[in-house]
Parts: sequence; structure tokens; C-alpha cells
Amino acid sequence: MPEHAARTPEIADTKQADHGHYATNVAMVEAKGFGTNPRELATKLAERLRAHDDVFARIDIAGPGFINFFLHPAYLAGFLPAMAELGEEGIARSHEESRRINVEFVSVNPNGPITIGSGRGAAYGSALCNVLEAVGNEVHREYYINDGVNSEQMRLFALSVQSFIQKIPFPEKGYRGDYVQEVAEQLRSDPEAVTANTDWYQAKSQALMIEAQRRALSEFGVEFDCWFSEQSLHDAGIVARDIETLKAQGVADTVPERIQLKLGKGGKVEEVNREAQAAVLDENDADGEGETLWLRSTRFGDDMDRVLRRRDGRLTYIASDVAYHKDKFNRPANSDQLITILGPDHHGYIGRLTSVVAALLLSEGKVQEQVSEAPFTDVDAQLYGDAVTRDRCQAAQRLAEEKLRVQIYQLVRFMKDGKPAPMRQRDGNIYALADLVREIGEKALTDGTPEERAALGRDVARFFYLMRSHDTTFDFDLDLAEKQSDENPVFYVQYAHARICSIIDRAKQEGFTPEFVHGQLMEPQEMALLMKVSDLSWEVQRCAQDFGIHRISTYVIELARSYHSFYDACRVIQPDSPELTRARLALCQLTGTALKAGLGLLGVSAPQRM
Repeated sequence: MPEHAARTPEIADTKQADHGHYATNVAMVEAKGFGTNPRELATKLAERLRAHDDVFARIDIAGPGFINFFLHPAYLAGFLPAMAELGEEGIARSHEESRRINVEFVSVNPNGPITIGSGRGAAYGSALCNVLEAVGNEVHREYYINDGVNSEQMRLFALSVQSFIQKIPFPEKGYRGDYVQEVAEQLRSDPEAVTANTDWYQAKSQALMIEAQRRALSEFGVEFDCWFSEQSLHDAGIVARDIETLKAQGVADTVPERIQLKLGKGGKVEEVNREAQAAVLDENDADGEGETLWLRSTRFGDDMDRVLRRRDGRLTYIASDVAYHKDKFNRPANSDQLITILGPDHHGYIGRLTSVVAALLLSEGKVQEQVSEAPFTDVDAQLYGDAVTRDRCQAAQRLAEEKLRVQIYQLVRFMKDGKPAPMRQRDGNIYALADLVREIGEKALTDGTPEERAALGRDVARFFYLMRSHDTTFDFDLDLAEKQSDENPVFYVQYAHARICSIIDRAKQEGFTPEFVHGQLMEPQEMALLMKVSDLSWEVQRCAQDFGIHRISTYVIELARSYHSFYDACRVIQPDSPELTRARLALCQLTGTALKAGLGLLGVSAPQRM
């Protein structure tokens, strides 16, 4: 048995087929290192493997050096008792990582509801947190509230609400929609509303909108450990203090020029362009208070330098990022890694945020001095000035790339009747995530209670958001989502779990309980199902490494398919064969545990009856 008794062996460079069959090309890959050809190496490996006849039923060599090996049914079945003991949580765990990880996701402006576009980030971020916890990490879920007072968007939102109550002219490019009027109606009864200024409206309006966002996300199965206010950093003077620290450390300055890089393949710098900037806001400003403050982010892999403070004194959004990331790194329970999940069109933020973290690490002395043997080029001279500075900056960049992972999720296209569906309502109303969940629930479960419809709508929406890789666009089929049949992948998987619960209950009434009985599980469909169950922990491990949550969605669909195939081919309850009945019930129970664990990672329920 392997070191972990509940795990079937995972062999490098293998492809799994049905019924205990694995194929590996390890000989093709490693032959050169052994000074032989793949076929000869495969033959020697096969001879060694055939000695373990209690594990392998057959070993074949194919083609120029592929090895096909077939696991013995009794060997596979031997894993069932240990896997059954692990339970729902343990069956998904592959190993212990024990890192502290801060995951920031959703984080939209508090000037409107959580939209269906942000729904993908909400489903993805919360499921990723579940997976990271499943492999043993301590995960902190964080929502960053973009509530800076200098935000033009937030001012327009406040003015829009204010205009409904005080009858002032509606602002150009203001916010329309039912949600704006709903906020106004909630504030109308406040005695201060009649005479209050825009600052009052901004504070009150965004507080109500944050609460609405919190409620909508909770109903979608998303909870956060912390809702962190951007404005709190400004109020405490932390943003201004931290960018002055960067200036003192030489990674930010007021030299009136911006550097932009021309990048080639692999991000290699081909050209350094310097663009002169106006020195001060007012030529008569002798004190230099109107100078632009630049973060020299091009030294840390960004494609251009970024403004921290404008000439008119206003701080930029990236200035808040400096203070925010420094705060996350220096909390009492500081994180080993930060993960930030952003929506479409934020690819530029990867280099931007990485350079922020690199500048922080360098300014705080957390970068070990390194000397590179790489030649000091003309490009290096233009960017860094000397080799020591280059090596320190590049070391900081590498450390930042280890400490910060930025994940971008792509657009969702909603389809109806095979055509793109307009997902923005008339009169400026945004199509909210809560609307999507409600409509799916109402159409898929016409005779259910409001609570049942809400739960079903949440399950379907979450599963559909997570069926495809987050870094690719995909079509959300509304017709399929609203269909309550096995064509809908959510119901297909949930039905498999409900069927298992029904079988176990019926068997219990007939006096049978699940129990592993040696030598009973030998059918190909039984082996295929057992192998698929055992693969959950490996899928979770892969998912935690590459952040591909769609792996789990695909896995539960394949597991349900394997179970249905098993159920159709292998009658479970056979009064004349009690040992076989108990063994198959044990396999059913184990499959149900794996289905529930996989669905749980996605934030989807596993009903006992449908």
C-alpha cells in the first residue's frame, strides 16, 4: 500500500483509461538520461513492475516505449476501507501545506449591486478559498472596499442619490436605475437628508450599498473574514506616509519624466523611452508642492512608471495599493502569500501590483542581496544606473512574484435561445447577480418555496460559473440552467448523490449496511468508479497548484457519470448475495461522500432527495 493508505498511486506522466488501466510515457521522457532508447528502458521497467503481481494484473509495452499497466482489482478494492474512514473532509485532502494565504476577490465599487459579471469572480474566489483550505492552508477571505473619497465614480453616485431627494439637477453621467432610487428612499426619512451636502450623501449611500452587496454575496454563498475600507488608509494618513517612505528609499521620486518600456518576446526590454513631464503645477510654486510623485515601477517589471501623487496633490489608486499591500504583509497574523482576483480588462494590473509589492519588499529590507553574473547592458544602465541596483530590484521582483499571485477571470456571455442575451435592463438598471439567481430558481422550480428556489438558483449559478477555466471566456446557457433534467449538469450530479442516499436508505430497511468485503468488487464498472473516487484528492492538489477550479466541476460530472454507469451495470441490493450487496453499498457510500465533498468545494449543495 502507498504511504497514505487512502490514496491510489499517481504515476508521473500517466494517462488514465477505464477499468484500472494506466498508460505512461516515462520511458520516452527519461531514456536519454539513462543512455538507452525508450523501448529498451520500457522493457526493463516492465520487468521490474511485473514482479509486483499483487498490484499489477498485466504490464504491456506499446509502440516505441509506452508502458500500459493494469492494476489488479483486489489491489484497487483494498483502498476502500481506508478511504471510507476519511469522511467528507479527508477524502478531498491530498497533503498538508499549512501556509497562511490572503485571498482578495470581488471588491467592486460600492456604487451599485453585485453584477452578473462579478458573479463569476465571486464564485471563483470563494471556491478557490475552499480548495486552498482543503489542502491544509489557513485562508483569509478579504473584500477590499473601493470607497476612496477622491473617487469620481463615488461622487457621481452620491450626487445621483442626492438629486432624487433634494431635486437638484441630475449630474451628467450620473447613475440611473432602480437601485439608486431605492437608496434614496431609504435616506429620505433621515431629517438631515433635506439639507445635507454631497459628502454626507456619499458616506450614507455607500454604507447602504455595501450592506446590499454583503447581503447579495451571502445569499450567493460567499462570506468574507474582512471588509477592508480603502478610505480608512487615507483617514489614518497611512497612504501619504507609506509613499513618502518609498520616496525616502529611492524607489519613488519627483524627477519630471515618465519611463515607458518597449517589450519584446518573453517580456524582454527592447527599448527604454523617457517622456518629459511638466515639472510643477504652477511655475511660481517655489516650494515644489505641485510636483508629480512617480513610482519607478519599470525597475520591477512594469511596462511604465506609475503616478503616486498628481501635481494637484491628489493621490492615485495605486498609492492606496501601496498602503493596502503593506498592511496585508504586516498584520499580526501576516500572510505567506497574497492572491488577488480581478475581473476582465485588468491584465495591466498584474505588472502594476507586482511592482508595488516589489518596491515595498525592497524598501523594507526584505530582499536578500544577490549578485548576478548577467552582463550589465545599455538597457540596464538606462533603467537602474548600476549593476548593484539592478540586482536588488530584480531580486525584489522575483520575491514579489512568489508572494503575490494575480488571477484574472474573463467575461461571461449569457445565451438565450442560442443567441447572446442582453443583460443590461432598460433605464440604466444593472442586471444584478441576485436577479440571475432568483430567475433561475423561479423557472427551474416552479412549485417550490422561495427558500427552495433561492437555494436551487444559487447552486445552478455557481456551478455554471465554475464549469470552465476562469481565464477563458465562456457562454452561460440560460436555457440549460433553467432546465430541471439530467441535461443540466448540476441536476445530473445532484441526482447521482440523491440516488445513492435513496439506495442506502432502502438497503437499510432491508437489513443491509455498507461494509467492505474482500474479493467482492471485481467488475470493470466497479473498478472504474473506485478509481474515479480515489482521484478526488489528486484533482484538489492540482487545483490548489494551478488555481483551475473547473477541474473540480469536471471531476464531479465524471464521477456522477461513472456512478450512473456502475448503477446500470451492477445491481446493488441482491438479497441472495449479502456480501456483494454490502460491498457495493460501501462503494456507493464512498461515492456519495466524494460527490458531496466535490460539490462542497464548489459551494454547491448535495441534496439527499430530489
